[in-house]
Amino acid sequence: MALHSARHAARATLVPVLLSAAACGGDGGSGARGLDSPNVALSPAVDTLYAVGVLDGEQWEMFGRIASVAFDADGYLFILDSRAGHIVVIDPAGEFVRTISSEGEGPGELRRPSSLIMFRDGRVGVRDFGNQGVALFSREGDFLETFRIDQDGATPSGSLRAMPDHSLIAASSRVSFSPEGVMEREERRPITRFRLDGTRDLFYEAWAGLPAETRVDEAEAGNVQIQVEAGEAFPLPLQVAVLRDGRVAIADSIGYRVKLLDPSGTVVSTLERSVPPVVVTPAIEQAERERRLANLEAGGGGGGGGIMTLSIRGTAGAGGNPMNSEAMREAMRRMMWEDQIRALAFPAEMPVITSLAVDWSDRLWVQRSALPGDTGPIDILGADGRYFGTIAPDGLRIPGAFGPGGLLAYIERDELDIQRVLVVRHADDLLPETAGRD
Repeated sequence: MALHSARHAARATLVPVLLSAAACGGDGGSGARGLDSPNVALSPAVDTLYAVGVLDGEQWEMFGRIASVAFDADGYLFILDSRAGHIVVIDPAGEFVRTISSEGEGPGELRRPSSLIMFRDGRVGVRDFGNQGVALFSREGDFLETFRIDQDGATPSGSLRAMPDHSLIAASSRVSFSPEGVMEREERRPITRFRLDGTRDLFYEAWAGLPAETRVDEAEAGNVQIQVEAGEAFPLPLQVAVLRDGRVAIADSIGYRVKLLDPSGTVVSTLERSVPPVVVTPAIEQAERERRLANLEAGGGGGGGGIMTLSIRGTAGAGGNPMNSEAMREAMRRMMWEDQIRALAFPAEMPVITSLAVDWSDRLWVQRSALPGDTGPIDILGADGRYFGTIAPDGLRIPGAFGPGGLLAYIERDELDIQRVLVVRHADDLLPETAGRD
């Protein structure tokens, strides 16, 4: 479904959601079916509310790089501009309210912000790599404190999600080096709980799959040594989403399997559908390499995750910023992308699930995999095991943020290639039996 709008576009009347049954089965009267029901097509219509982001305008709306978006319980939109080092706040009518923080090294300033975290009590968190932690602000923009994430321990490798007790959970990793200087990565796939007092503990250990052969390449460019660990195309998912009661949904398998954990990290149920993985053929391998190389030539980053882990270390006597070296940039381009794309390892099967999210009404949005260059469909599930339907690949996508009352925020580029945030609303009676958030 194409989503287009000019900034502050005129509001339109919500269009009722269209449900067209692709197959019969289950409880047709309630719109909910068992997970083994045949696919039912969902075509949710949306109302475009507003778009934020222009080529020439006020300073706050000329975005450098939109890294993250989030809604609060009142429908206010928070936009993290990582290049400007601040958060832009927009009210439910699409009007500018304020900016929060600024770039810098002082208290409450941001150095390398990467993502937003919305807490249930209204506080706003910003993951800030420059300060090795999370900066906390009130929704009015007052700086509260920064709590650090120990870089010598488990480090979040995915988005941090707020739990009802205000702790944070995320997939985590730790890369270390052997005495010989060879990069080593843990075989485990832990999900860690980070607390605001600086402590942490293992929340859950995700399935790691079968051990895969890896290769570490080394090269030197000027005063810099580069190590690159080649990775795997179509890697196992490690998707984490939090429901309002503190349960956590996790996708970590090859098959169609979503685990639901209680707030202590114990698996309490598993949602499964009979959707088999796609066997990876030589034609699929070639198509995926060509897709990534084409994306690289077009100025992209190589076409997605699962390629490699990069380590950059200055060699003895190195001075200045090694990233400014032309030789360094060329070596990085070759090793990070071109060589690694050609050397990608491929699994026997593509994992069925590629993305997982929870909306404001605790519906699970489960995106399935697709062939290289294509987009997979999205199943809408209830955490109680109900299947509501499937959105086609050309329909609504998982947004950058869900909000109350069916709000969705998408980070996109307009026809002039200007980065912006588009906010739309779908009719929240998409699934009439599902209760809204508090």
